[in-house]
Amino acid sequence: MTKTARLAKDTQKLQAGSATEDDIRPTDIVFNCPHCGHSLCIDCRGAGLLTNCTECSEEVLVPIPDGMTVEDLDLTPEQTMGQLFYTRRMLARAEQRIAELEEVIASLKDRRSAMEKARLTTLHHCADIANLCQVVQERQGEIATALSRMLEIIAREQQH
Repeated sequence: MTKTARLAKDTQKLQAGSATEDDIRPTDIVFNCPHCGHSLCIDCRGAGLLTNCTECSEEVLVPIPDGMTVEDLDLTPEQTMGQLFYTRRMLARAEQRIAELEEVIASLKDRRSAMEKARLTTLHHCADIANLCQVVQERQGEIATALSRMLEIIAREQQH
C-alpha cells in the first residue's frame, strides 16, 4: 500500500472513529480530544493538521510528537501528486453523491407537496362528510318526530 493510500485510509479511520488497538501502529499519533476527552488515532503524517473529533465534532489540532518536526512530514513530489489525484477522485465522488442526494431531495419535496395536497383534499372531504352526517341526523330527528306524531294519531283513532 502506498504512503498516500495509507494516509487516506488512516484519515478515513480517524474520521470514522473506528481505530482499534489492532489498527494502531507504532508510528501513529494517539491523543485525546481536548474538548470531550475521546481517544483519537491518526498516522504520524497527520501531525499538525486540523481535523474534527469523531465524538463531539469539534475541531482538533493533531499534536506533533516530541522529537518530530513538520519538515519530517514533507512528502516527495510523487507522493504529493498521488495525494492530489486521490483528493480529486474523492472530490468527484463527493460531488456525484451530492448531485444524487439533491435529486432525492427534489423528489422528496415533490412527493411531500403532492401528499400535502392530498391531505388537504381529504380534510375537505371529511368536512363535507361531517356536514352530510349532521344533515342525516337532523332528518332522522324530523322522521322520529313525524313517526311519533303518526303513532299518536293512530292511538287516538284507535280509542274512538
